[in-house]
Amino acid sequence: MSDSLLKDFKKFIKNKGLKYTPEREEILKEILEVGDHFDVEAIYLRLKERKSKISKASIYRTIPLLIEGGYIQEVYKQEGHSHYEVTINKQPHLHFICVKCKKVEEVGDERFLHLIKEYEKERNYKLLSYHLEIFGLCLNCQREI
Repeated sequence: MSDSLLKDFKKFIKNKGLKYTPEREEILKEILEVGDHFDVEAIYLRLKERKSKISKASIYRTIPLLIEGGYIQEVYKQEGHSHYEVTINKQPHLHFICVKCKKVEEVGDERFLHLIKEYEKERNYKLLSYHLEIFGLCLNCQREI
């Protein structure tokens, strides 16, 4: 994690009137290291493997802060729980989600960014986040039918 990102995170937390804690920093670092879609359970297990004492409750309390700060976003829900991804330096993309095997594929295209910026300007709107989910059956699951 870059020093400037860490400084921005500290500033964001303090501007919210909250205490900056080593636990929040550790959670952010772990999330940034994942580099893929994740859920709270995955982060908790990764931290536990590293002998961290961070509880699931701490992760659940930190997630909304990371979303509000623009570090992550919720991208889809599966089987009753949310999955997230890092939004820092991430280009617009969509998610193809197989409803049978739950595989998620990201598809990125410069045309998405162009369209989003065009609509943002037309509507005089300040874009904070976005995501698009497309549900269907992947090729492997189609073959099983």
